[in-house]
Amino acid sequence: MNTSDSRQERLAGFDELPMIDPPPALWSAIRTELDQRAASRRHRRLGWISSGLAAAAVLVVLLGVLNSPELPMPASGEPMVADATDPALVQARQISALLESRLRQQNMGAINTSSVERLVYVENELHWLDIRLASQPDNLDLWQRRVELLDEMNRLYGRNNWQTEMQLTSF
Repeated sequence: MNTSDSRQERLAGFDELPMIDPPPALWSAIRTELDQRAASRRHRRLGWISSGLAAAAVLVVLLGVLNSPELPMPASGEPMVADATDPALVQARQISALLESRLRQQNMGAINTSSVERLVYVENELHWLDIRLASQPDNLDLWQRRVELLDEMNRLYGRNNWQTEMQLTSF
């Protein structure tokens, strides 16, 4: 028996079925069901889009908070006045303010490539240290570490400025 013969026999059975018109409410019920499914898909899609936008907004806010300066910079080059009575803490804060004002006065010109990696490391360490100092402003060890980092930055920038000036005078 051939497969085309069996297929024709099965299709011949359809010719024997009576012709029936569907009830008039059937098409409206099908349309309503399809519209509800489409609305449900739209609602789910909007839910994902809304969740994505909310996550992006949270990320933007977090990045803004993490990149904002944690400690207020002194307006003038004067040392910050400490509320603590510990003289070592007061001295560390004053030295930190002095080194920071010196750093701002440096001519931040060209930097040689051998110092860039160290400067980036020191600046990154200083950033994280400032975040810790924001929550522990009376921690003497943190202030002393900040003084060390600022001193190193001043030395690195100072050395680079000296080298840059020497290169300019040699032309």
